[in-house]
Amino acid sequence: MSNPETPVFQGPQPIDDSSLKWELFWEKNKAAILGGIALLVVGGIGAGAWFVYSNLCNAAAQKLLADATGIEQYEAVVAQYPGTMPAADALMRLAAAQRAAGDLEKSTASFQKFLEKFPAHQLAGGALLGVGQNQDAAGKTDAAVATYQQVVTQYPQSYAAPFAAYSEGEILLRRFQREEARRSFRIAMYGSGQLTRKAREDLRAGLGLGKVFEFCGSAVRAMSIDERATLTNMTAELGGLTGIEIGRAHV
Repeated sequence: MSNPETPVFQGPQPIDDSSLKWELFWEKNKAAILGGIALLVVGGIGAGAWFVYSNLCNAAAQKLLADATGIEQYEAVVAQYPGTMPAADALMRLAAAQRAAGDLEKSTASFQKFLEKFPAHQLAGGALLGVGQNQDAAGKTDAAVATYQQVVTQYPQSYAAPFAAYSEGEILLRRFQREEARRSFRIAMYGSGQLTRKAREDLRAGLGLGKVFEFCGSAVRAMSIDERATLTNMTAELGGLTGIEIGRAHV
């Protein structure tokens, strides 16, 4: 039998001291916590440094582009600051300068490089339009028509779409494919491009009332006298006073 005076020993009691619990947690997870904090600090410093570096690069590229006046300078901007918005602008200017110098192949290569490096740029439709214009100038009319159609399909909301449709119509008109040309001209006139929407809005607002409309260009020059008469007579439907055309002289 047990002696009632014999002391009874209790087992370990649960710890209720919150500060002691925190100390135990800290000792157990100290390395992971400090590592996470270090990663956050390093990441923040890296992001800030990259932001500053990007701004400095863009500012330097913009200054170099502002001072550029020719092909070599535009190439320098593209080479020194690839991927920047000034480099995108420089590529478009470079392609235009190369075309003006008569080097259509290099101009097309610059436009294609723009499309490769900046596919989502707002001027992507214009770059593809430039490819088509170079193909047209080089006599590759089949390729040009396909490229113009690609502009209208891929960039229907861009300023380049109505120009591409119009350029396609000019080629078709030169081939005496008048019905196909009319369809292209309708797209150019009633398409969804920004330029076309602006023209429609102005006409609907009555800004054509009492105005003289002038029609010119290679498409007009390729028209017969009757077709030109029909075109100028349509001025009345726009509210214009009269329509004139500048085409080839007829004796």
